[in-house]
Amino acid sequence: MPITEDPVKASGVLEDKSHQAISSYFIGPQAENLGDFKDNIDSILNELQKARANYFPDDGVGFPLYWASMPVQQSLLLTSDKLKVFITNTTRESQTFQACKKRVPNAVIKAAHLLGKHSLPFWSPRYQAHMCMDMSMPALLGYFMTMIYNPNNVAIEASPLTTVAEIEAGEQLCQMFGYNIDTSKLNRPVGWGHITCGGTVANLESIWWVTFLSTCLDITSANRLRVGKSSWIREKYICIY
Repeated sequence: MPITEDPVKASGVLEDKSHQAISSYFIGPQAENLGDFKDNIDSILNELQKARANYFPDDGVGFPLYWASMPVQQSLLLTSDKLKVFITNTTRESQTFQACKKRVPNAVIKAAHLLGKHSLPFWSPRYQAHMCMDMSMPALLGYFMTMIYNPNNVAIEASPLTTVAEIEAGEQLCQMFGYNIDTSKLNRPVGWGHITCGGTVANLESIWWVTFLSTCLDITSANRLRVGKSSWIREKYICIY
């Protein structure tokens, strides 16, 4: 059946403030906000440079650039309170360095081209075939920013900032779903949570907890027949979710 009505032009649609706000958080179907994304990436890299340069800033200062490239001196890199130049101009200009350096951009360009050509166009409102959605710039920037500092949240010593952020995110989720996060309320369990590496791990953890809790409830039911008490399960496990 032929279309009898003219399509509505985008310029004729009255945009509300919510659309304008949401539009600022995404790169855009036609990469309209890519310049903003690049600016934020530059800010992240500038701070990375500052962080590395400010860690023992005297390292490499006051020594000729050729000094650390000499075999005898290389063995003395860590024998003083100053670390000598680690990557010298001589190293950077060597044939081996330059050959290896060229491999990286070649691989990056090839991989980026293949991903752009063969990935699902989930960033476009025209694509509705799979449960994929465009990722927001704050999410992408946060992921990139954290990745280059390589924190390991297995222990706060290896992730002094991101572990605190993880705890706060868990508390925010608990509060959003109505669980108690006030440690001063001694008569109520305190909710907590942590961030997994992905949805599959989160699902597996949920299955494990449900299995564990079911086992506890089965044991409690048996004990209740024998001793008539089951308050411990409510006190300890009411906030496992």
